[in-house]
Amino acid sequence: MAEAAPQTERWTEATPLLACENLVAGYTRDINILRDLSAKAWAGRISCVVGPNGTGKSTLLKALFGFLKPGSGRVTLGGEDITGQPPFKMLGAGLAYLPQRPSLFPYLTVESNLKLGLWHARPKKAVLAEKLERAYERFPVVREKRSQPAGELSGGQQRQVEIARSLMTDPSVYLIDEPTAGVDPQTSEIIYGIVRDLARDLGKAVLLVDQDIRAALAITDYVYVVKNGAVFSEGAREDFGNDTDALVARWLYASGE
Repeated sequence: MAEAAPQTERWTEATPLLACENLVAGYTRDINILRDLSAKAWAGRISCVVGPNGTGKSTLLKALFGFLKPGSGRVTLGGEDITGQPPFKMLGAGLAYLPQRPSLFPYLTVESNLKLGLWHARPKKAVLAEKLERAYERFPVVREKRSQPAGELSGGQQRQVEIARSLMTDPSVYLIDEPTAGVDPQTSEIIYGIVRDLARDLGKAVLLVDQDIRAALAITDYVYVVKNGAVFSEGAREDFGNDTDALVARWLYASGE
């Protein structure tokens, strides 16, 4: 399994690229899923949000990306307030969101799906061709399957296409929900390696939501344990002495009453 980024002393004191403060949000009036939740994501680092089902992990990503407007609280990107902006503005500001469920157009080819990643920018043909080639260089399986309908690919291959498509806009922050859900263990390791490389090689800030806690923690730099819509426990991974069992225990404790 890929290792987390090398740690530097007191790196958590650096200014985060993405931050939310005291976020409150829900899907119906007067019923809040997120309750005063605060979290951060740093450039070149992976922050991971773990916790039991129904505690607000996916809701957090939706609120950050603008699918769900917060009732209160603040979201900042590079120090600029972006709270409640619609998704297309979040995309233009440099956020990428990869939902848990497949988001490709299954009857379109892989290459057509990649091109749709830049539909809003309407780039010149030369620029589009250059970005496609960069995607193919980083994801050989995407090049291999580029003429096939996306729906014919395996779950792991589709996930790679989704990540390649998101790179077309060169985002600075990735919000990733359950990247290996429904994927076999061998492919999961490949995908976790790709997520790691987004931070380590490309310098992206990654906020990852995951149920596969042991695998996720192998690449994570900072951990948030969420319970009942709020942060129950948090810390840099090295604060726990790289003791995955201790972090798992915190997640299990959060799962109880």
